[in-house]
Amino acid sequence: MAKTAKKKKHPVLNRELLVQMQINRSNANAGDSGANVDASAIISVLVTLDGVPVTDLGANAGNQTSAISLPTGWTLTDGFNVRPGGCDVSVTEFGNQGAGIYDIRIVPFVDNPACAWLSGEYIYAVQIKVTRTIAGRSVVLQGGTLGKLIIP
Repeated sequence: MAKTAKKKKHPVLNRELLVQMQINRSNANAGDSGANVDASAIISVLVTLDGVPVTDLGANAGNQTSAISLPTGWTLTDGFNVRPGGCDVSVTEFGNQGAGIYDIRIVPFVDNPACAWLSGEYIYAVQIKVTRTIAGRSVVLQGGTLGKLIIP
C-alpha cells in the first residue's frame, strides 16, 4: 500500500510593526468631561512595516458624541497610571488618515458623568495585532508603543 504524502504545515510567521504615537491635548483641559469635541484629546498613530506605511488597519468610525470600539486588532490600554480621583478614557472617533496614519479621539470615561480630566500626566499604550496573507502565507503583524498626554 502506498504511503499518503503529508502536507507540510508552515508555521505562522510573525512580523513586527513599527508603531509610533504622539498625543495632542487638542481641546482637553482639566475639568472637561463628556463625549464631545471640547473635552477631547487626539492620539495620532503611525504604523509601518519595513518602512512602508500600513494603510488597511481600520476604516473611519464614530461621530465624537458616543463611545465606540476600536477596529479589530487594535487595543488602547489606559488605567495603569490613573491619578486618585481620575478615570479611564472612552474612544469617540477613529480616523484612517491614509499613509499609515490613524487618529484616535479620546475623552474621559463617558459611562460615568463624574469623570473629568484632571491636570497631570496620562500614559497610554496602543497595541496592534492583525493577521494578513503575504505571499500565500499567514503572517501575524504586531507592534505597540507608549505615549504621554499632559493636561495642564
